[in-house]
Amino acid sequence: MNDKGGPRNPVVWLLRVSLALLGASVALNVAVGFLQPVVPWLAGGFVIGLLIWCVAAYIRWRRSRW
Repeated sequence: MNDKGGPRNPVVWLLRVSLALLGASVALNVAVGFLQPVVPWLAGGFVIGLLIWCVAAYIRWRRSRW
């Protein structure tokens, strides 16, 4: 069901798919490069948040026993 009326050229389709994959891989590489300095801070924040949540859950558990 092509709106243009004729059959699609497989070479053009293959070129578009390969360019889309190339663009996606370049974008992923750039994103990883930008996130690399920030990831330790994000992981540290996650660990601190998890620790605070565990302490709060333990305190609530200790208070609810009575």
